[in-house]
Amino acid sequence: MKALTERILHYTILIVVTIFSAIVMWKLSAKSQMAESHMEAATRPLSAIAIPKAPVAVEPLAVETCEIYSTYAGKIQPWEIYQVGFEVPGRVLQLGVNAAGKPLDEGDRVVAGQILALMDDRVFVARKEEAAARVAQANSDLERAQQVRVNSPSALSAAEIQRLVTEVALAKAQLQVAVKNLEDATLTSPVDATISKRMIKSGESVGGNQIVFELVQDDKVLLVVDVPESQIRELENRQREVAECRQNASQTTDVEACVFRARVHLEGTDSFGNSWPELFGEVYHIPEVADTRTGLFPVEIELANEDHHLRSGMVATADVVTNRVRGYSIPEVAVLFRAHRAYLFSVEQERADMEVLYWNLGSAKVYRARQIELPQWVDQGPRIVVPAESVDLENAITRGQYRLSDGQLVRVVDSPSVPPAVAVSTQPTTSGPSER
Repeated sequence: MKALTERILHYTILIVVTIFSAIVMWKLSAKSQMAESHMEAATRPLSAIAIPKAPVAVEPLAVETCEIYSTYAGKIQPWEIYQVGFEVPGRVLQLGVNAAGKPLDEGDRVVAGQILALMDDRVFVARKEEAAARVAQANSDLERAQQVRVNSPSALSAAEIQRLVTEVALAKAQLQVAVKNLEDATLTSPVDATISKRMIKSGESVGGNQIVFELVQDDKVLLVVDVPESQIRELENRQREVAECRQNASQTTDVEACVFRARVHLEGTDSFGNSWPELFGEVYHIPEVADTRTGLFPVEIELANEDHHLRSGMVATADVVTNRVRGYSIPEVAVLFRAHRAYLFSVEQERADMEVLYWNLGSAKVYRARQIELPQWVDQGPRIVVPAESVDLENAITRGQYRLSDGQLVRVVDSPSVPPAVAVSTQPTTSGPSER
């Protein structure tokens, strides 16, 4: 019984001590919280000037005419290919000569009317002289018969006179054929072109209409690109817009609006690894039907080639302009894509007081990042085109935007137009001790 009493007393004392300790701890905690709240109330937060800011790079934006294009690959082809030859059979006497005085060969430039080859024409000259003699004989016979008919109407019948008239006509026709054959003994170029193939040599015999030269007209060339049927409609719409613009050319000052522009890039690089210069072309022809083998539409793009650097078979890509809109051209790195959303961060200027200890040194510029949604946009490789009607933009953050949040203060660096956030000093104005 005595042991039970001691145990009850022991537990009672422990419970009392525990309750007392809890009360003491609660009192001390309440006092600490009150002291902290008083301290927080007496301490002001950091001003916007003193808050650490994330460094960002900003690029200014302005509304401009942006080109929306689609890229296709293709090969260069000559403007036209001519296959020429003698219309009469015979032996080639000699070939024409190039600018250096040497016989024409593949790669030589020729102009319209230049002699490509000469055929041995002695037979054709003889036939021409024979035909000319027959014409003279037939004319003489007809004149004598007409004179006899005048002197003695019954001496010659009308049928005899008609026969002589027919012989004169036949003789003249034979003369024309002989002259044509003599002219065909000289082969000339029909256009300014480059010789791509030469199939004959001096002294060889050729048949009538046998192809002896292949000429390519390459002052202009065609880049033929394959366009899928899903995108051919865009090209047709643009072609109609260009046609309408040309009809009303006097009412517009935008020259590019009346041109179905294509920017062409040749494959490969020079010895220093630099890309070849960009070429400017124009869509020349959109076919009515697709190629039966590929199911694609071979669209032709016209390219100037006065220097003859472009050769048939060269590979190139073309950025075909399908639309022109007023909007912003934004670097791709500035746009963030999250869950089918596209947005960017822009910078806004605002003024903030610059306080040091007890003094207000005036105001300074600070920059705040704002998140802007892009409801409409078109991916154009290194740039993103955003229509001006869908959003209003002044600048875009191009570096340091991945960890920003809306409304966060930033420090602008490497910007061509936005000045750094440096305090604008004024005469110090004492405003009295700041409350703490």
